[in-house]
Amino acid sequence: MKVPPFMKEIGSMLYWTMLAACTVGPGTVVTCARAGAEYDLSLIWALVFASVLAYTLQEGTARLTIVSGKSLGQCLRVKYRHGAKIYDTALICWLVGVSVFIGNTLYECNNWAGGIDAILAIPGASGEIGWKVGYCILYAAIVIALLVADKTDLLGMFLGVVMMGMVALFLCVVVYMDVDLNDLGWGFLPNIPEKPEQGAEPTDIIISLVGTTSIGFNLFLGGAMAKGKSLRPAQRGIGFSTASAFVVSVLILIVGSGNYQEDGSGEKFRISDLADRIAQFYGTAGVVIFGIGFISAALSSMLTVPLGAALTADSVFSDESSEDDDSKDLNSPFHADKAKGVDNPNFQMENGINMKNQDEKRISMDTTLEESKLAKLPRWAYLGIMVVMVLIATVVNSCIGTDERQTVILIAQVFNGILLPFFSICLLLCINDSQFMGSRPQTGWANVFLTVSVTITLFLASNVIIQKIVRDALDVKYKLLIAAGVALSIKAALLTITSLGKDVIRSFRNNCWKTL
Repeated sequence: MKVPPFMKEIGSMLYWTMLAACTVGPGTVVTCARAGAEYDLSLIWALVFASVLAYTLQEGTARLTIVSGKSLGQCLRVKYRHGAKIYDTALICWLVGVSVFIGNTLYECNNWAGGIDAILAIPGASGEIGWKVGYCILYAAIVIALLVADKTDLLGMFLGVVMMGMVALFLCVVVYMDVDLNDLGWGFLPNIPEKPEQGAEPTDIIISLVGTTSIGFNLFLGGAMAKGKSLRPAQRGIGFSTASAFVVSVLILIVGSGNYQEDGSGEKFRISDLADRIAQFYGTAGVVIFGIGFISAALSSMLTVPLGAALTADSVFSDESSEDDDSKDLNSPFHADKAKGVDNPNFQMENGINMKNQDEKRISMDTTLEESKLAKLPRWAYLGIMVVMVLIATVVNSCIGTDERQTVILIAQVFNGILLPFFSICLLLCINDSQFMGSRPQTGWANVFLTVSVTITLFLASNVIIQKIVRDALDVKYKLLIAAGVALSIKAALLTITSLGKDVIRSFRNNCWKTL
């Protein structure tokens, strides 16, 4: 039975919504609600930028995987195979693996913190220390059992459906709220608002919004999802996923903007404030729906974050034998091109590519892959990475209180926001390498979007670091100027020291005006 085209398109969209499910976790709920509570609607622009950045990076890593047949981690391994090594693995692969492990461990602590707050948001839940430790252990038992049994897919889909109930609830609350459209419009214009008395630093919140929306390890997860897919459907699916996450994040921020300091108390934001706001409109039933949806978001993220770290480690520390021989890989672009016919003009038009250099790419990739053949990461190491992350999150959250949980969430988002430029630079270097993209080179305008995005992430990360170093010693405008100088200097160094500058210039000369 032939499946109608629109059903295939719907299936493709639903497939890519896994990225949105990974994005919208407890960190998103807490960070967006806190941004709205402490800075009203003035930081919506940060979500706009983060969403555009997320699409640019995820589309780039999907394009890299589809064209080369290898994930970002595997491309790094091949690209730097002749450079500095530790235990026969390129130094940059170690840096990526360790960075993702630390960043995702913080994300996992963030997930546990949000999961505890989700349970405590349900009316009647006990907040005593013994109960909180019990909640942590219960989460750990469920997550470890599912990860070891490799039964995360179906539960992840179910939790995603349940979480949509919470999203619908936020939409209903926003409909009933008296939202100031003038403030909403101004929120789309970039600005750095003044820090409230008990609030977090605006730069911390901004980088947190970027870090919770454009997640670094999604570059590796998105690459794994792109294997065996076509470029155009992948682009539409990633676009749909990114737009969905953006809408959800804005709804949460708007709801959070209406529930803080209405009485002028100046107290710190707590997730219970968000539950109280929902209760004003929908009573206890609304709070229960919020709590269950929040728990679902936490559980789905608890499963995907350690899984993403293990997949990243697998990609940077090993090469699967099935991917070392493209002639045996049914998902390889070479095999797929043979099946579809690289001389077929419809195939070329559908993918928007130039296939003239197909043979050249085959020779280049075969040569590099012959020099990089290792066994797949052992299952004990794969599971060990995930279990260690879960245990760390369990212990940390068993020992901290409510205020500390908010701090853990903020630290996780800020740290991963600072890591994002590093992962973005890795993608930029690989996607402009002809040994991976020889037959379908990166276009000039695609490089413009990606280069600008990486530069802005460098600026935001530099701004946060400078804020932590100088604090109140300098005026805000001087901090911004220094951050801009650091970002541009790093970018200039990348363009001159590496082959990136020549690759970008070549992309404009070759196909600047071609369709992206």
